[in-house]
Amino acid sequence: MKKSLVSAALFTFLISLSSFAQLEVRPQIRWKTLHTPHFEVIYNAEQQALGKIYAEKLEKAYLELRLYFPTMREKTVVVINDKTDITNGYATRIPYPHIMAFPVLPGPEDSLADTGDWAFELLAHEYTHILTFEPASGVMRPLRAIFGNIIAPNMLLPRWWTEGLAVDMETRLGDHGRLRSYYQDATIRAMVDKETFRSHSIAQANEQIPTWPEGMRPYLFGSLMWSQMIADTNVDVVGKLNERQGRRVPYFIETPAREYLGGYDYSSKYQIMLDEVSLRARKQIQALKMAAVTPVIVPKNNFMSVTAPAISPDGKHLAVVVEDDANKRSIKIISKENDQQSFLEAKSADTVEKFDEAFSRELLRDGPPSGGIQRISWFPNSKKFVYDKIDYTNRIERFSDLYVYALEKEEIKRLTTGLRGREPAVSADGNKIVFVKLEGGKTHLAELSIANPEKQSLLFSADWQERISYPIYSDDDTILYSLRRHGNDELYRFTISSKSNERLFSEYKDIRFVKNTTEGLLFTSGKSGVLNLYLADKDLKSARPVSNTLTALFTADMDPVRKEIFATQMTEEGPRVVALLPKDWQKTQNRLPEITPLMADRYQAPDTSKSEAEAKAAVQSATEKDYSPYGYLWPQYWLPFISGSTTENGVILSAQTSGFDPLKKHSYTLLGTWDTGLDKGSVDGFYMNQTTSLPVLLLAANRNSYLGTPDYQITDVSGTLAALPDVFWISKYASLQLGWNYLQRENPTTTVKRTGPYFMYNHSNYSKSGAQISPESGSGFYLGAYNFIEQEGYLNHSRFLAGGELYLSKYLPKNHSLMFRLNGVYTPEVIAPIYGVATESVVYVPDTPLPEYILRGYSRGQIFGRNLAAATAEYRFPIASIYRGSGTDPIFLRRFSGALITDAVAADGRFYNEDERAYEVINMHRTFLSSGVELKTETTIGYVIPVSFVLGYYVAFNQPAGNEGAFALSLQLVGF
Repeated sequence: MKKSLVSAALFTFLISLSSFAQLEVRPQIRWKTLHTPHFEVIYNAEQQALGKIYAEKLEKAYLELRLYFPTMREKTVVVINDKTDITNGYATRIPYPHIMAFPVLPGPEDSLADTGDWAFELLAHEYTHILTFEPASGVMRPLRAIFGNIIAPNMLLPRWWTEGLAVDMETRLGDHGRLRSYYQDATIRAMVDKETFRSHSIAQANEQIPTWPEGMRPYLFGSLMWSQMIADTNVDVVGKLNERQGRRVPYFIETPAREYLGGYDYSSKYQIMLDEVSLRARKQIQALKMAAVTPVIVPKNNFMSVTAPAISPDGKHLAVVVEDDANKRSIKIISKENDQQSFLEAKSADTVEKFDEAFSRELLRDGPPSGGIQRISWFPNSKKFVYDKIDYTNRIERFSDLYVYALEKEEIKRLTTGLRGREPAVSADGNKIVFVKLEGGKTHLAELSIANPEKQSLLFSADWQERISYPIYSDDDTILYSLRRHGNDELYRFTISSKSNERLFSEYKDIRFVKNTTEGLLFTSGKSGVLNLYLADKDLKSARPVSNTLTALFTADMDPVRKEIFATQMTEEGPRVVALLPKDWQKTQNRLPEITPLMADRYQAPDTSKSEAEAKAAVQSATEKDYSPYGYLWPQYWLPFISGSTTENGVILSAQTSGFDPLKKHSYTLLGTWDTGLDKGSVDGFYMNQTTSLPVLLLAANRNSYLGTPDYQITDVSGTLAALPDVFWISKYASLQLGWNYLQRENPTTTVKRTGPYFMYNHSNYSKSGAQISPESGSGFYLGAYNFIEQEGYLNHSRFLAGGELYLSKYLPKNHSLMFRLNGVYTPEVIAPIYGVATESVVYVPDTPLPEYILRGYSRGQIFGRNLAAATAEYRFPIASIYRGSGTDPIFLRRFSGALITDAVAADGRFYNEDERAYEVINMHRTFLSSGVELKTETTIGYVIPVSFVLGYYVAFNQPAGNEGAFALSLQLVGF
């Protein structure tokens, strides 16, 4: 094996691109830190009230959770970061224990919709993670003293264990939570009714699999598992298992289970849970069947979910939001050929928008995230509609904006930028839009003029943590909307002229998704304990049920001609838009069977008045200071590695540490290695400063390696200072780097120095998610230029880089794809090949938009030169989806895929002849080719680490001895 000749400039670009994921907050924001007894709460100085609310909820969570967790932290850092309209958050202890909370309220159709005290549930969930990760006793105590915060055995527990416990705590400590939610209960009943619930093994419960319930598995099955374990023992089992596991070597998890679960291992207890939950669900199903269940027609389709049906006023078009198995959301339009035709028989469907729902995957982020498209509303002329979509508004913030689609022109017009508007509805005259305006911890009822979208007015502001949702115009002066307060969605009528509110249907619980129809006001309510559809009369004095479902019904609309209702129903395959025929919904009984939440008997709302009072007092006595990043930056861990050496008679010993402040205004990484084969070490350092709108990075390295043979050793010393200008105005897919390089290379005979400016521009708009084994569409390219300036003692030359990739799948079988990549380096001046670039024999980072000079079948670094061009073509295809594991063993097989590959390289430089152990002079007229086949095995190792193993057989066509075939095995860490 030969050491790669990746230039310091290329390494700089690689690091800088990854750093964009670290851009956490806008530098213009002024931040405060509230020091409470147990937390450092960091918040936007303009959101002081929000910061104090969250601080009180945190102190309350501390007081409540200390009853369950013996090992508590003295202080935990929490950032309230209102930078996104996606309901999410995360908790980790690397490099120190901290929580990032995104305080936007969840939407009414989210899996998190059935919240009570949202801030408390969110923070109790995340702080449970912090306390889960905290124990390190027994043999782990001295290891943590040596290695620091990286020693946390419970961070390597199965995700069903950690997420399930957090969901149980968010439910147990309050009066709502997912174990009491309509959404989760409906999901369970749907699967039990169709006998798919028991098919989900404990190994699968740990995984995100591109079939329903997708990424919800650890939360759903994990929470049910913990609920069962606590019910079968007592609440003390939480602390006992957590503490016991915290002093054990990771992945050996069954012994504590047998000790504290009455001799059962987790797999056996999981089967007991499946039996118990199935029994409970069947009892509920039997109770609901005491009245006739409303038949529904489920259209056949291959989407992962279909939601948000909206029918045009003329009854000719049905628009729905669909999500495919690649996590792409789009709006489909189904159009009738005549008025009497049913949408169930209409065939045409056009894609309005395709939006990537696979938002950036980041380490230890909780999910599942909200959808990017929530609601569709038609204009009165039926020729266009408005919808909302979450997308980046700058390179840091991701907010919801409004868009209009015109059917005849088939074009999209963006109405707003950075509005934070959700769930729009159009007025009867088509001139105004009412919508929900978001901010951290609050919602507002707002209105804008379509002629002048920048002219917006706030009509009504709800109190903290109260959720306004799905407003509609009743007439020009009246708006109906739902307001969730104290854990219940109430229906209100707002009069614009008088700014007054009136509550309607107070006897109905959880009224959502109101919609005007020709037959009256259609809405969803949980009055019976199940989300069903109800139809109100014209004067809004009374309402009657029009469905009796076994699961749940969400958004709905009615065909004004045929009177068919199209509604989002929870099915065993996820949310689907189903049809309720008039002859069926009109016969619904006026009194529906009533049920309580599936696990209601296990969760009694606790009396938290004492902890609330103590938390309030703690925050009142807290001290507030301007945010300072510097106390967080000292190294708090180091991580050792051992890997194969660059030679055949040694190993590489490595140690790494990293750090950043909670807002990532400063971040760094330090890596030290020692190669026993060369008997030399290397050091790499990276630092990024994001205190201004122009992030700056600094890299420095001293690396020892060799070319061709260990006898020809080289030492590279490099330094880079670069700025990362904001080019979001060009494209959200673009990035730019401007900087200065210093390079020094020392070989056995000479030392050469180079220094000068450079730039690198990159643009890439492809992604891979869900059932995809590869990106299937999109492209990317990069352009770079370097000028090593002339001065005494320095090598003077320029260098230009260019390349790109293209992904195609049209006309290919499902999930098959073609990839074409071209990378090139051009140096106008004649310099020694050693100062150029070299080939790699293995792909370490799949589908990277960065320069890669891949030539599989040859040795690493066998070709290098001042000019080099590399081309690759791959045909990628799925082989089998396995998605299987054995109980709680820490390895899970996901799927197999294959690829047919061809690589080609030409260079002005050198080719190392391994037979003669000599370097041959080559030029661009000599091409080196290889072809082969690869088998990729995707796995999850250690419960949380996605690893792909790639076994390839390649034939190198231009070796001195002729065609040579060779096997190669490589390992890729994907998305971790």
